[in-house]
Amino acid sequence: MKALHIVFLSLGLLASVYLQAQPSYFGPNYIHANSDANCFGDYTVLNTSLIGNTVTDKIIFTHVWGLSDNTHEKYMLHSNGLWYTGSDWSIYDETRVAMDTNFAYNVLNCKQNGTAFTHTVTTGNSVLNWSVIDNSALNNNPNAVFFITKTWDNGVYDTAHVGVWYDQSLSKWTVYNENSGGILELNSTYNIFVPNTGTSCFKHVATDSYYITNIDNPLTNGNQNVKIFVVHDYTTSGGSQGYVNDEIGVWYEGAQWTIYTESISPLWAGATFNVLVIADWPVGVRQNEVVSANLKLSPNPARENVQISLGNESLKMKSVEVTTQDGRRIIQHEFAANLKTPYQLDITGLASGLYIISVMTDEGLFTGRLSVVK
Repeated sequence: MKALHIVFLSLGLLASVYLQAQPSYFGPNYIHANSDANCFGDYTVLNTSLIGNTVTDKIIFTHVWGLSDNTHEKYMLHSNGLWYTGSDWSIYDETRVAMDTNFAYNVLNCKQNGTAFTHTVTTGNSVLNWSVIDNSALNNNPNAVFFITKTWDNGVYDTAHVGVWYDQSLSKWTVYNENSGGILELNSTYNIFVPNTGTSCFKHVATDSYYITNIDNPLTNGNQNVKIFVVHDYTTSGGSQGYVNDEIGVWYEGAQWTIYTESISPLWAGATFNVLVIADWPVGVRQNEVVSANLKLSPNPARENVQISLGNESLKMKSVEVTTQDGRRIIQHEFAANLKTPYQLDITGLASGLYIISVMTDEGLFTGRLSVVK
């Protein structure tokens, strides 16, 4: 990745700004790093224990250039999509070439704080290079911020680079082919996620014609650990329009996240992108002790072990985390396969005090307070 000219903020300013804005929680998420172990032909299999494996899941992803250990630094030139193998979710290459083991992705299962649905391209909703989306979460809302990921629901490959555009004449949004002379394949499908108003999403506008644009936002500045999702918006609030016939990725450089074009094609002043910033766990769970009625902890108070049960016995555990009142993580277990409750948690290493237990399930997060008495 080429070096950028960035004005660095002082660490004190970064810290104070970040405390004023926190990313929202939208569902199970993680950074998927391709490897020889999870790549098979033209696809890579996602981690079931972290993201889920239900066929009705609505998953989105964005390519991320480079991990914190300086690996997976590779441009993704081809369009990628999402495929359910029958038991797992996977990301595949639309051109059917072998999946590169140097790619990494931010991946989100859209479970909370928004509306998720699937859009299918048909002869009735498509014209030229775009397809009209008809959904109450988007209709009559030209300022909507939402996100799309191609899927292989109908077994259709579509190599087009895609963006979103608001059709003023219909008062509806569309998904379109960034190649103005191209089309969208009939019966191709897209997962679409519309975050709730007031959550951590916004529109970012580029200010020059470089192929990289810096995101200057308190949700992201100085925080390499957040996960970011992006999509190009053809029409900006200022009226600037233009195609970005390229794949879009995100990259952390210095103290800021950036959006960039994968084949280094130039942007322009006014190029606009929808940006979603997510958190691993719901903001406020540790600080405000939000308690889920369906989570049962027994005994409570406890000394050496506590049994974790869920009111809905069909739910399965993906992970369990124990934190202190001030947010310090003491215990974290992630399970290779989803577990049914009750689950026996060993707490012999905990000192006396009050703790927050957070249990991630295939239907979202449950939290409870545990008193430990030695």
